[in-house]
Amino acid sequence: MNRSFTISLLAGLTFAATLTSAHAEESAQQCNAQRAQDFIGVYLTQAVREQARVEARAARVIVNPVTQEFDPRRLRIITDLDLKITRISCG
Repeated sequence: MNRSFTISLLAGLTFAATLTSAHAEESAQQCNAQRAQDFIGVYLTQAVREQARVEARAARVIVNPVTQEFDPRRLRIITDLDLKITRISCG
């Protein structure tokens, strides 16, 4: 009986550690658009897009989005017709 208690306790601790780790990764992936505001006024290229994503700590980027779907890990880049960045936000 003592052995089954120990195994159950270890299983519970392992599960709790997994949940804590997953939550920490999720919040670490959350976008912070304030960190990428320096890119406003810059012409959008693939390199600029990636630099803005890294700077904002976003999981992915969407340019000139048409979706209303909110994703806290996504960086949204809005450009004018010449591909000059006019707005950066998360969602």
